[in-house]
Amino acid sequence: MLIWLETKKILLTPMMFVFLALCFVFNLLFVIPNIYDDYGSYVAAASRTTGYKLNAEFEDKIALLEPGEKRDFFSEDTKGRTDVFDGYETAYIAEAYIRRLGLSGYTADAMRDKYAALQNAVDEKADSGESLTLYFAGDTVSKHFLLNGITLRFLFLECGLLVALIVLFSLGYEHANRTAHTVYAAKTGRNIMRHKLTASLSAGLLACTLLSALTLGVYFALNDYGNIWGSSVSSGFNFISDEFAGDRPFVTWQSRTVSAYLLAVLGIALLLAVCFGLMAYVIGTLLKNSYISFLIFLIVNAKLVVFAVLFSKSLPAYLAVHTPVWLWLKQPLWFTDGGPDFLWKNFETLGVLASLILLAGLCLFSTGLFRKRDVA
Repeated sequence: MLIWLETKKILLTPMMFVFLALCFVFNLLFVIPNIYDDYGSYVAAASRTTGYKLNAEFEDKIALLEPGEKRDFFSEDTKGRTDVFDGYETAYIAEAYIRRLGLSGYTADAMRDKYAALQNAVDEKADSGESLTLYFAGDTVSKHFLLNGITLRFLFLECGLLVALIVLFSLGYEHANRTAHTVYAAKTGRNIMRHKLTASLSAGLLACTLLSALTLGVYFALNDYGNIWGSSVSSGFNFISDEFAGDRPFVTWQSRTVSAYLLAVLGIALLLAVCFGLMAYVIGTLLKNSYISFLIFLIVNAKLVVFAVLFSKSLPAYLAVHTPVWLWLKQPLWFTDGGPDFLWKNFETLGVLASLILLAGLCLFSTGLFRKRDVA
C-alpha cells in the first residue's frame, strides 16, 4: 500500500508528463529531419524480395526487382561481396592503441589480451558468414549511427535524467510539503525510504518505457527496416571509424542480428537508468534539498568524465570508464571491443553490473546515515 501511494504521488505529478512531452518533442527533432533516405529506403523495400543473405540466390532475386537506376546501383553495391572476416587479424588494433597511447605493463598486456579474445569472435563470424548479410548495404554506417549514435544516445540520456529526477522528487516530497515530521513519526517512520526507492524506480522505468516506445515507434514508422531485422549487425557493410587503427569491421563479441542487438542495447539501457536512479538516491538521502541534490548529481557525473580524461592511460581511468556516465557516452560501441577506452571485453555488461552492486551498497550506507540524521 505504501509503495502504491508513493507511486501515485509521482504519477499524479504534472511535471513528469511535461518532461516526458518535452523529451519526446526533442527526439522528434532528430528523427523527422532524417527520414528522407532514398537509398536506405530502397534497400529496406528490396530486402522483402531479395532477403538479407548475400549469396547466389540473392543475386538472382535482384532480377525480380523493378528495372531502373536504383536496382542497377543496388546490384553493383551487393555483387561479389567477400567475407571481411575471412583472414582478418585483430592484433594490429591492440598494437596501434599501445603505440599511440604509450601503454606499458599491465595495461598493454590487458589490451593485447582483449584483442586476442576478439580474434576468436572474428574466427567464429568467418565460419558462420555473418558479414555476408545485407543490413542497409552501402547506407549501413549512416543508418546504424542514426539509430545507435544519435536517437538512442539522446533517448538513454533522457531516461537516466528522468529516473534521477523522479527519485529526487520522491525523496524531497515530504520536505517540500512540510510533512517530514509527521511522516517520519508514523509507524513506518524513516523506513519509508525503501518504499520511496521502490516506487520511484518503478515509476521511472515505466516512464522510460513509455518514452522509448513513443520515440522508437515514430522512428521505425518513418524508417522502414523491411526484411533487414535478420541481418547480422556485424555485416560487412558496417564498420567503425577508428582514429588510431583506421576503419575496421563492426565486431560484436556474440553473434547478434539487428533486432537482437537492439533488444540487448535496450536491456542495458534500462539497467543504466536504474544506476542513475540509485546514484540520485544516495545523494538525495544525504542532502535535504532536491534541487541541490540534482546539481550534485550532475557535478559528480561531470567529475567522473573529467577524471577519466585527465588520467587517461592509467588503470584508475580504465576503471572510471565503467561508470554509468561513461557507459552512456560509449553507447554506440556496446557489445563490441569498445576501442582504446576499455581494457576488458563486455565492458557495458561488466560496467553496469559493477555499478549496480556498488550503488546498491552505497544506498544501504546512505539509508543508515539517514536514519540517524536530524530531519529538521
